[in-house]
Amino acid sequence: MEKLTKQNIKTILESVDNFLFDCDGVLWRSGTVIEGIPATLQLLRRLGKKLYFVSNNSSSSREQYRHKMEGLGIQEVKKEEIFPSSYCIAAYLESIGFNKKVAVIGESGIKNELEEAGFKYVDADQSLDKTSNINYIKQLEEVELDKDIGAVVIGWDHHFNYYKLGYAKLLITEQNCLFVATNTDSTFPAGKGRFLPGSGSLVASLSTATGKQPVVVGKPSKFLYDVLDHKLKLEPKRTMMVGDRLDTDILFGNMCNLQTLLVFTGVSGEEELKDPQNTIFPTYCASTLSDILTLLE
Repeated sequence: MEKLTKQNIKTILESVDNFLFDCDGVLWRSGTVIEGIPATLQLLRRLGKKLYFVSNNSSSSREQYRHKMEGLGIQEVKKEEIFPSSYCIAAYLESIGFNKKVAVIGESGIKNELEEAGFKYVDADQSLDKTSNINYIKQLEEVELDKDIGAVVIGWDHHFNYYKLGYAKLLITEQNCLFVATNTDSTFPAGKGRFLPGSGSLVASLSTATGKQPVVVGKPSKFLYDVLDHKLKLEPKRTMMVGDRLDTDILFGNMCNLQTLLVFTGVSGEEELKDPQNTIFPTYCASTLSDILTLLE
């Protein structure tokens, strides 16, 4: 593991054709672009590098991500360069020839990608009578499961509640529905230096309730790399994964034999990296992605 320097940045640029960027904690944090990121990405494009964006955050679709990036000053990003876990959910269901209805615990990103891929879906609380005074438990005791549902997918959902958890649990244990998750990130970097519960916290509750583990399509799952390789035909040794989490981004890169760069603008800091119990190490580390720009000046 090396810190980025004026010397090794030249070696990196000579040996890497493709950059895979995580988004939250690498390009922006709590909706605010990290200083120097637009200029750094523009520089890499001018140098002929191919840039792709691989996020575990399922709250947005590819088109929503593209629009967000544009609003943050990150220009020239095409929808085809973006691979969020919301897209990977639809890609996974397509890969197994799935043809039933999907129950969703998640936000518009998953729903938009499912719809674009031609899948029918319902919200996991679609059977909830929100006008009733009857509590969630009683309604779950009486609910009739939708027999057309063949899969439960779960990602980030800031409206997550007990009814969604209960209905999804019943679908998985009583109807033997597929259990598919976007990712298992326990937290995400929020504003004011705080880390809030992430999709993995929701997934863990459903795993506990069902006694089953999901198929995970986001980092560090190799399924994501299979999607990338199918679409892009990447050469692993000439590809670099840039992320802010050791247990997802860097582990993913290491498992797929990519070069890796850990930046300290998100979840994993130098303290975690140097912890004697840590077993995941990047090829390189840097304070921020824009160090590339600074070192090349």
